[in-house]
Amino acid sequence: MKAWAPILLSRHDVISYAEGFAGAGVYKRGEPGSPVIAYEVFADTLHRFPKRMRVVLMEEDARRVKELQHQMEFARSRQPDSIAQRMAVDIRHGDFRPTLVQKLRELGRYPSTEVMVTFEPAFLTRFAEKHDGHRQLGDAAFGSQEWQSVFQQPSSHKFTFLREQYRAALRRAGFTHTLYFEMIDEGNRKLYLIFGTQHELGLEKMKDAMWKVDPSYGVRYRDPRDTQQQMLELVFEPDTAPLRRILRDFISEAPDGRTIPELKRYALLETVYRPAQVIDAVRQLRDADAVATNPRAINNKTRVHLAAAPPASSASAEQGALW
Repeated sequence: MKAWAPILLSRHDVISYAEGFAGAGVYKRGEPGSPVIAYEVFADTLHRFPKRMRVVLMEEDARRVKELQHQMEFARSRQPDSIAQRMAVDIRHGDFRPTLVQKLRELGRYPSTEVMVTFEPAFLTRFAEKHDGHRQLGDAAFGSQEWQSVFQQPSSHKFTFLREQYRAALRRAGFTHTLYFEMIDEGNRKLYLIFGTQHELGLEKMKDAMWKVDPSYGVRYRDPRDTQQQMLELVFEPDTAPLRRILRDFISEAPDGRTIPELKRYALLETVYRPAQVIDAVRQLRDADAVATNPRAINNKTRVHLAAAPPASSASAEQGALW
């Protein structure tokens, strides 16, 4: 959010932030919930921009709504009046659908809209095949019935299949670029955070955030409280072997080679990797005699060619790191 707030507020006079499952605004141990965190980040940014914003929060549990109102009032009281008066907070009691959907329609549809959806695949894979009502919910969530092919997928591919179907649904809805991030909830169930945007800058900023959370692979969240898991998964360097392999393949498709800006954009749009990781990957490919660069120094003016006789490469074990 610290990356997004100044971008959005520098470009628009009014922006809107909405949550469909806002919660109580505070956790059991007193940690602030996402509505409070979002409010404070945007409030800090408004000190630099004479703009306004709306915060729309939906919660279906009446007790949480009451606590959320208290927490948001307290967050507002910590801001100067000049900031608080430019931040309208709208807290609604009800199911996010259709109430939030209607509220978003009132706010309008803008090209700069971005979404982050929590997607839990186990429910549909476990219960929807034999339950018409659950399948109808799935049809509504995906906007089509194509997702139902999950029932013919091998068990090991079901979650991945649904994840990619949902990303496709977001693209059909107008979000031309999507990313996913894997998480495990308190019940040890896999969740996906799926992000959608229409802008390459938004895609790049989200990738930066993802690689900060998972500096090894950029796609997974590991619970910092699980010390044993941390010991087993400890990796000090990012795994860029898949990036090197796909960059080499991309370079091989162009007889005249590729420029560094071409490779950076390809990495941004077609892989989980960041444009900032491209130059180091190209340097490693050159050191392995897989590519040649002209000039020798690698920068945005460099053109990268496939080496005359590249060494045989082996497939990476981290296939999940590729789209």
